[in-house]
Amino acid sequence: MADRTMLNFDYDEAHGQVTTAVLGRRDGAAGWHRVAVVIKDRALMLRVDPDTDEIAVGLAAALSMNSGWLAVAELSDFVGSELGWCWVGRNYWGYLDMFTLSFSGLEPQLCFTGDAATISIRRILPVS
Repeated sequence: MADRTMLNFDYDEAHGQVTTAVLGRRDGAAGWHRVAVVIKDRALMLRVDPDTDEIAVGLAAALSMNSGWLAVAELSDFVGSELGWCWVGRNYWGYLDMFTLSFSGLEPQLCFTGDAATISIRRILPVS
């Protein structure tokens, strides 16, 4: 049995669910400090710890755009896709400051990292 202690929830509850929106909250011009991948009536919530840059991930009740959340336009092409696998990355100091997702499959496509108290989002492309 795999060690599932790196996440504080059962990812199987999100895996395979269709993404209906990707929303974020900005911290001024600095960047995203929260990102929500909305699935049905819930959301995969990512937030960054401003002191350690660690990424905390959880499953919470879904949000509305009226509550200060904005559509993350750069990720709109993932709306309508199923959540695939996820990976959690720990840096050499032991901080959990990376979370990676795949959509509609196994290959990782998005990487969220904690950087200067914000969440940086990067697309992952295979090397051919």
